[in-house]
Amino acid sequence: MFKKYLKSAIFLALYPLAMLASNLHEFITLSQNNESYLIKKMQSEQANLDKEQAFRNYLPSLSLSSAYVANNKDRFIIDPQESLFAKVSLNFLLFDGGAREANLRALESREKLSFLDKEQNKNCLALNAITLYFNTLSLEKILLANQQKVSFLKSTFERLQKFYDAGLSSKDELESIKAKYHLSLLELSQNELKLANIQKEIKILSDTDFKVQGNAFLENPQQEKSQNYEVMIAKEQINLAKESVNLAKAEYFPKFYIQDNFNFYKNNYNPKVPAPFANLADQFLEKYSQGNQFILGMEWKIFDFNARAKEVEKERLNVQIANANARFSERKNKEELNYLDKSLKVLQEQILALNLSLNAANLAFESVDKKYQAGLVSYVEYLQALEAKFKAQSDLELAKNEFEITKANYYFNAGIDLNSKVKE
Repeated sequence: MFKKYLKSAIFLALYPLAMLASNLHEFITLSQNNESYLIKKMQSEQANLDKEQAFRNYLPSLSLSSAYVANNKDRFIIDPQESLFAKVSLNFLLFDGGAREANLRALESREKLSFLDKEQNKNCLALNAITLYFNTLSLEKILLANQQKVSFLKSTFERLQKFYDAGLSSKDELESIKAKYHLSLLELSQNELKLANIQKEIKILSDTDFKVQGNAFLENPQQEKSQNYEVMIAKEQINLAKESVNLAKAEYFPKFYIQDNFNFYKNNYNPKVPAPFANLADQFLEKYSQGNQFILGMEWKIFDFNARAKEVEKERLNVQIANANARFSERKNKEELNYLDKSLKVLQEQILALNLSLNAANLAFESVDKKYQAGLVSYVEYLQALEAKFKAQSDLELAKNEFEITKANYYFNAGIDLNSKVKE
C-alpha cells in the first residue's frame, strides 16, 4: 500500500518538472548581466582607450596659448603698458630610447589582461549560476523525500496513538515514532531554510526571482585542452614585466624632439618720455611683432648615482617573479584538472552504487513494513528500514548534484565556456 502511494506521489511531483523545458541557459545569461561583469566590461573598454590615448599622445601635437598683460606703476621704457600675445606650438618626439614602443606594447598587454579578466569573470558567473541551479534541483527532490517521510511518519504515529489508547501498543514504541516524526519535521524545516538561502543567492546573482525548472545536464568532459584564464593571465604578466624592463633601459638613451613656435604680439607701450622724444621712441618700440622659433632638442640624463641600474635590476626581478607565478599556475591547473577527472570517475561509480542501494532499500522497507504490520518485527527495525530508504534517496540526489557541479568546475578550470556545454 505504502509503495503504491509513494510511487504516485513521486510521479505527481516530478511530472510538472518533466513537462517543463530546462531554463539553465536563460539563468546563465541573466547571471552575466550582473554588475560585476558589467564593471569588467567597462574596465576592458578603459584599457583599450588607455592604449589609444597613449598612441595619440606620441603623435605631433599643436597647442595655442594666448594672454593679455597689463603693467602698472613703475616700468622700464621697453616694457609695454599693455600687451596681447598668442603663441602656436608644434611638438613631436623623435626618439626616446625605445620607451615609446615599450609603453605601447605594455598597454597592449594590459588591454589583453583586462580582456582575460573579463572573460574569466563571465565564466565564473556561469559557474555560480550552474551551482545554484543544480543545488536547487537536488534540494527540491530531497525536500520531496522529506515531505513523504513526514507524511508517512505522521500517519504511523496517528495509527499507533489509536493502538496505544486501546492498550494494543507500548508507550516506548509510541514515543519513538513520535520523536522520529518531530525530527523529520525539523529536517524538513532545515532543508526549506537551505532552499531559501539558495533563492537569496539567485536573487543576488541575477537580480530576479528566477525559478529553476527542467532537468539540464552538462556534457561529460573528454580530456579537454586547458585554456585556463589564470594561466593565460600569468603568462601575459610575463610580457608586461618584460616591457617594464625595456622602459627602464630606455632611460639610458637620450631623447630627441622637435618644436616649432610661432609668436604674435600687439603692444601698447605708452612710454613716459618727454614729448620731443616721443616720435623717436615710437620708431624703436614696435606695436606689432611676430616671429617663428624652430628647436631641434636633446635631453639626456648622463649621471644619476646608478639609480637607473637599480630600476632595471628591480624590473628584471619582476620578470623572474612573473615566470615563477606562471609555472606555479600552470602546474596547479594541471593537477586540479587531473583531480577533477578522477573525481568524475568516482562519482559515476558512486551514482551507480547509490542507485543499487536505493533499490535495495526500497525492497527492504517494503518487506519490513509488511512484517511490522503483522507484528513480526520491532519498531526499531522498522524505523531503521525507513531511515535507510530516505537516506538512500537523499544520498543519490546529492551525488547527482555533485557530479554535475564537478563537471562545471572541470570546464571552468579548463577555461571552456560553460554555457556551450549545457544540454537541455
